[in-house]
Amino acid sequence: MDYQSKATDLIRNRCSWRSFGDRAVETEKRNKLDEFIKTLESPLWGNMPRVKLLDMALPGKGRVSGTYGIIKGAGVFLVGAIKPGYRDMEDFAYIFEKIILCATDLNLATCWMGLTFARGLVAEKIGLAPDEMIPAISPLGYPAKRRALADRIARLSSGSAKRKPWKELFFQGGWQEELTPDAAGAYQTPLEMVRLAPSATNQQPWRIVKQGNVFHFFLQRSPGYDKLAGSVDMQRLDMGIAMCHFELTTEEVGLEGEWIEKEPDLALPKRCEYLVSWKGN
Repeated sequence: MDYQSKATDLIRNRCSWRSFGDRAVETEKRNKLDEFIKTLESPLWGNMPRVKLLDMALPGKGRVSGTYGIIKGAGVFLVGAIKPGYRDMEDFAYIFEKIILCATDLNLATCWMGLTFARGLVAEKIGLAPDEMIPAISPLGYPAKRRALADRIARLSSGSAKRKPWKELFFQGGWQEELTPDAAGAYQTPLEMVRLAPSATNQQPWRIVKQGNVFHFFLQRSPGYDKLAGSVDMQRLDMGIAMCHFELTTEEVGLEGEWIEKEPDLALPKRCEYLVSWKGN
């Protein structure tokens, strides 16, 4: 099932909402989301998450239990569970972001949540298996007319409306030469959609090095982020979102290629690690 809108429009228009009104999500839209989830194919590394729409509270009825006062008024949540495996976090986020964008396509508000929810409560709701974990959830609904104070504080503290410039994220040949939008050519839009991706506290940990027709994706870790949520690696989730945006946009603009794991011979900056590469045809 495809989006009704362009993926690039959905990526540009989506923003995080933590304050929701009392309008319930219609059954028709819930069914469309369920159908979309059923059509999703297995991600690159084969770790397919289990994603459900769960009723957590009555819409518009104050702060939602289990979200530490961050979410107000949301009645429905997207909840994802996955079994541990190689590149499980990247696969989870790749799939979950596709669903988030489907919700955006249905004019529903969302918010990636990897830290600020009580996993025990959500685990009970989804019937978490012993060999599963919950990397992230998202409230789902119609935004309130005005953001609640906690919502405004969260946006200000993370600087979520701001993004790093190209020169800090994208490089050509190696780490010394920045990749400009003009030099990126046909890949300017896919890279820009990576730049606009959401990330944990807006750290934007993706770094991409272009070598010929290959784009190498690296994770530039922020100190301490691999310890924040136990077995859930927040910044690897961020990389899965970046991969999702890049691939959706290449499809939209007609660029063919494939993901490969072939680390280039580059000296890595401190706290930087290779993830995957995109090879254009």
